[in-house]
Amino acid sequence: MLRYLRENTGNWIIKIFLGIIVIVFVFLGVGSFGTKRNNSIATINDEPITMEEYQQAYKAIVDQMRARFGKNLNDDILKALNVKQQALDSLIEQKLILAQADKLEIVISDKELQQSLLSIKAFQKEGKFNLDQYKKVLSLNSLNSEVFEQNQINSLRQQKVRDMVLSAVNVSDLEARDWYLFQNTKIAVDYLLFNPGSYSDIHPDEEQIKNFYTENKDNYKSDPKIKAVYLKFSPEDHKDKVTVSETNIKEYYEEHQEEFKIPQKVEARHILIKVAKDAEEAEVKSAEKRALEIYEMIGKGQDFEQLAKQYSEGPSKEGGGYLGIFEKQSMVKPFADKAFSMKAGEIGKPVRTMFGWHIINVIAKFDASTQALAQASGKIKKELEQQELQNFAYDKAGEAFDAVIDGDDFEQVSLIANKKIIKTKEFSMNGEGLDIVDNTGFASAAFGLSVDDISDVKQFGDAYYLIKPVLKIEPVVQELDLVKDRILKELTAKLQKEQAEKEAQLYITKANDEKTLDQLAKEHHLKVKSTNLFTRNSTIEGVGNSPEFIQAGFLLNQNNKIHSEIIETPAGYYIIGFKEKKSPEESEILENLKTVKNEISWRKQTQSYQAWINELKKNSEINYDPQILN
Repeated sequence: MLRYLRENTGNWIIKIFLGIIVIVFVFLGVGSFGTKRNNSIATINDEPITMEEYQQAYKAIVDQMRARFGKNLNDDILKALNVKQQALDSLIEQKLILAQADKLEIVISDKELQQSLLSIKAFQKEGKFNLDQYKKVLSLNSLNSEVFEQNQINSLRQQKVRDMVLSAVNVSDLEARDWYLFQNTKIAVDYLLFNPGSYSDIHPDEEQIKNFYTENKDNYKSDPKIKAVYLKFSPEDHKDKVTVSETNIKEYYEEHQEEFKIPQKVEARHILIKVAKDAEEAEVKSAEKRALEIYEMIGKGQDFEQLAKQYSEGPSKEGGGYLGIFEKQSMVKPFADKAFSMKAGEIGKPVRTMFGWHIINVIAKFDASTQALAQASGKIKKELEQQELQNFAYDKAGEAFDAVIDGDDFEQVSLIANKKIIKTKEFSMNGEGLDIVDNTGFASAAFGLSVDDISDVKQFGDAYYLIKPVLKIEPVVQELDLVKDRILKELTAKLQKEQAEKEAQLYITKANDEKTLDQLAKEHHLKVKSTNLFTRNSTIEGVGNSPEFIQAGFLLNQNNKIHSEIIETPAGYYIIGFKEKKSPEESEILENLKTVKNEISWRKQTQSYQAWINELKKNSEINYDPQILN
């Protein structure tokens, strides 16, 4: 497969599959490819999962990951996301669900299959199903129509089973109402902050520093380091080999029509009167009134640009409110909806967004269009040339990797590839000491190998690499003098934090004897601050996102005015007291009830379906080879 794709890179569509080959090699394992691909690697109630099925499931997940991460996708990400386990789990679930479909005698009609195929965009041209496109896509993915259509039938059967399982899930208005109240009730609190950084009079002495070093020696080890050698395969090495024909350019243009569509655009100015998203109604009305007054000035003939310079509160003020030319999706929805509904030269009444009230002046409008082939050909040619260069570089890297698989040592591989072996200096896990496009990525790959192991093909920037670590330098405890500054900083922070916690504990004890936080502050000359109203999902201005702070805040009320324990956050230690609580209006609840019901329904369906799957697994005999996950 690897050689086949390298030998057939002339078609640009095939090139999109090249990137997954190395990953699939890693998945299969060099030694296991030939011996296991036709074997069963798992059974579910005696129903086998073949290596081929597993390989296809793994590839499907890798394709999704590649769409998400692009060039950043590497072995470390695949391991972190546990893709091998995901692939196995998905196949186990498919087998279990299809077994249930058999029990329920669920079948898919020819009409249902036909409708599903017609709706798949990959098989369409100009929005309609195209038989040639269908055959082409299947061929490029090494599928025939019988296999693909059977997979599609299985997918539809699984969906019918899922629909049956979820049909019993429902959400009442009362449940949705209670949930909306819970999520949107707001509270404000008063607080005292004991910030460790404010204890500037703490200065550790030499004895404290020495003791801290002795107690924490393992924290002051040098970084582990590696020396490595590598081969680099760069696209630039093949510039004299690249040719892109007019046919290639035209084919790319026809297959990527969406890429050349130019959306409708608007050129505009605006005047912004700021008001916070969660501002009180009085503030909102006051800001709207000022915006309407300015709008009336414009109606009486005053110059929009000069009024923007005088009254606008946005960053475009100095430029007379000029926003340039923009697409609809680049602006917040209320602003975009308003601007794109207006005519050129029109000035609209104030519209509110999360930033405040906007008066919009549409200067010009530009209709949507499609860039012609003649205009796009230069860009397409450059892109296809770069793809060709990448493929040449990948091809050479792949040939070198084939030699590794065949058992050649690194020196022999370099001779076969006609590449010079490059030596690195010592470098750490963060890439310090390297001079490569992606120091961190290279270091991560190297540290994942044993000494004298050779990596598979790695991509950093536009180039491909084979890496071989030749020396690993283990960490050692560094002498006190080398880390003294770091110790002083860490010890000072530790002592400051201890002092802040000690004082907070002292005052929380006193707070229990007081009725309010204000009384405690006056008694001990402390400064009370207050939060704005916040919900359970808020980031609190001045405090940040602290679940402990928020949870404690919502435990407070008129009868429980001071929280009984101090709250630790990255900013320090807090004592908090009740200030205000506000529930949503009934009209707001009714307005959002349908959306909330849908959200709760989706969550309950997900939980119910997973519980059903777990029960199926619990009552089934599932066996698999653990080696497949290594």
